[in-house]
Amino acid sequence: MKKIITIFIFILTFISAFNIKKTNAEVNFYAKIESNDVYFYSQSDKSPLFELPYSYFVKVEKTEDSFYKCSYNGLEGYVKKNEVVLMNGTPSTPYVDSYFKVFVTNYLYEDPTQTSTIKNSLSTSDKLKYFGKFKGQQISSTSNLWYYCSLEKDGQIFWGYVFSGISDYLMPIQTNNESFEKVDESVLSSPAYSQVTTLSTRTKILLIVSIALPSAIILYFLIKPSRIQITRSKKQIKSQKKVRHGDYYEFDENDL
Repeated sequence: MKKIITIFIFILTFISAFNIKKTNAEVNFYAKIESNDVYFYSQSDKSPLFELPYSYFVKVEKTEDSFYKCSYNGLEGYVKKNEVVLMNGTPSTPYVDSYFKVFVTNYLYEDPTQTSTIKNSLSTSDKLKYFGKFKGQQISSTSNLWYYCSLEKDGQIFWGYVFSGISDYLMPIQTNNESFEKVDESVLSSPAYSQVTTLSTRTKILLIVSIALPSAIILYFLIKPSRIQITRSKKQIKSQKKVRHGDYYEFDENDL
């Protein structure tokens, strides 16, 4: 009976250990952009960087006053809580995945104006990753629209603005129709969310191993004596075999 209880505890331990990974997968929260003019703000002073693409998502980490600290396509920053909808689910396409090029040699600027700091020069062969749009300096008579984007060059990534009028970014952004259960921001401060999500992947692996390994050792020593007992029983049976001497049988004295 004791062995059965111990094995049952061992099974529950394994289930608990692997549920750590399961819990982590269930507490990823994303906020959906369900209207226009929703901005992504910088990490330092919460100044607006660009307008987030309608119908896509930001991954939410925690609340800070009237903002959610979040990430969008690898870029960390903030969104206003009252401008997005917090959801419990992991979208398959949370961010716009679009690239464009410029058709004339130009520059990547720190701000949406030609008088700001130049982050890098641009050639017509450079591939720029699109994040969102922003209304900045009026360059042409018809447009003041700039694109916030990133440029990967010489092993480094540069972020900045490119005037839309010199780009070939003409593809319309497809609407993302993914949606999940809407939740209240209180879920971000729940113990299950805060305890699991603050652990690094390495820490989670070490935690699982530290729980599972002792249980495996206990199970091994529970099974091993049973195997020894079976081996001994076979030897005893063998020793009890009859030995024939002529017309009579003789038993081993140790068996009497």
